Amino acid sequence: GATDGDPNSQALRGLSEGSSKVGGGLANRGIQHEPKLEDNSQKTGRVVMYVCVNAQGQVISSEFTQRGSTTVDGDLRSKAERAARQYRFTASQIEEQCGTITFDFKVE
Repeated sequence: GATDGDPNSQALRGLSEGSSKVGGGLANRGIQHEPKLEDNSQKTGRVVMYVCVNAQGQVISSEFTQRGSTTVDGDLRSKAERAARQYRFTASQIEEQCGTITFDFKVE
């Protein structure tokens, strides 16, 4: 390594990181808060959550959907559901709007 590198740089080796993408009926809705996913399970896979958002932009329901998912792992599903419920969208005049949030878990 570099002589001025961090001696603890290997401390985070193997941690998984997740990314997410909003789609379906929510693709045109603005995102006010997108939670950061951090995971150290060493698991990979795509988890798709079907979510509904109220007029104020709060997620009011979140449910795993196998359509588009590449894993049914309970741990990754739980992490995706927690993260999906933390999303905040812009307000809208539409009383309830539903779509998907896709979470990709990858080992970094």
